[in-house]
Amino acid sequence: MVERVVVGPWKTNCYIYSSSKKECIVIDPGGDETEIASRVDVLNMVPVGIALTHGHVDHVAALGRLRASYASRGYSLKIAIHSADRKFLGTSGRETHRESLEFLDSEAWSFFGMESMELPRADVKLSEGDRVFGMDLVVLETPGHTPGGVCFYSEKEGVLFSGDTLFFDGHGRTDLPGGNEKKLRESFRKKLSVLPPETRVFPGHGPFTTIEREKRSNDFLQEPPPAPAHPEPPKQEPKKTPSRKRTVKKSARARPSAKKAAPARAKDGKPRLRKPVKASPRKTSKPKRARSAPKRAPSRPQKPRRAKGTRARARAPSAKRRARAAR
Repeated sequence: MVERVVVGPWKTNCYIYSSSKKECIVIDPGGDETEIASRVDVLNMVPVGIALTHGHVDHVAALGRLRASYASRGYSLKIAIHSADRKFLGTSGRETHRESLEFLDSEAWSFFGMESMELPRADVKLSEGDRVFGMDLVVLETPGHTPGGVCFYSEKEGVLFSGDTLFFDGHGRTDLPGGNEKKLRESFRKKLSVLPPETRVFPGHGPFTTIEREKRSNDFLQEPPPAPAHPEPPKQEPKKTPSRKRTVKKSARARPSAKKAAPARAKDGKPRLRKPVKASPRKTSKPKRARSAPKRAPSRPQKPRRAKGTRARARAPSAKRRARAAR
């Protein structure tokens, strides 16, 4: 069960979380302790502790007054924070908050009532992998916004309380004292980007979001493009010195060598045979038509010649020759 209460002058999201029927924890009471206590009563819950994602004043302003109000009702609430942010609580806490607010050049000192603010010491030091007050919340160390910034993650419920580490389409600022952008990016890459995409995110300010949505729009969760590979410089080839050309006399002719080149041999010593080259099929052309010989005029019939060595036949004497012979 997750219940949100917006408190304080900077509209901080305070959460009431429970994984059981009666007990609950309060996360980041940044103001309006009366409103927080009344919401717990409406839910018919009993708080067992106060967990802080980090130590900035807008997340701890109502810490002392809320604890005192439940102590008057017979409930002892323990306070849990990462050891690197313990300086925001206790006797030195007011001075630490003064430095942060002076850096912002803000009038928040009077808004949060720092003069009368109670900052009790932490009872539980949180570290990576710890369970929060017996709930199914696990601590994820996410420094960057502050040195001891953490997130609370429930794998069973699929929820993440990100504090000021991750917002809807944004992230926590790193220009305050103790902030480190490099560490914040590393926290995103190692701790948040590996969570299931359907994980619901409840940030310290603003609306809810999911890991899947932030991977599409949040530049801190997007993987940087691979660096272009630097091409190797081209190797400089050594300069070639001009060689002298040998002059050949015109009368001299290249004589063919008497020795024939030895056939190439394979590794086993046998002569290497050339593969037969397949002849490409020739294109057959269409047969041309035979031209007809021109017509000539018919010639006179020639007399048949007699064969050599034969005599001509004796002709019968004509009538004139017979008359002459009779005279």
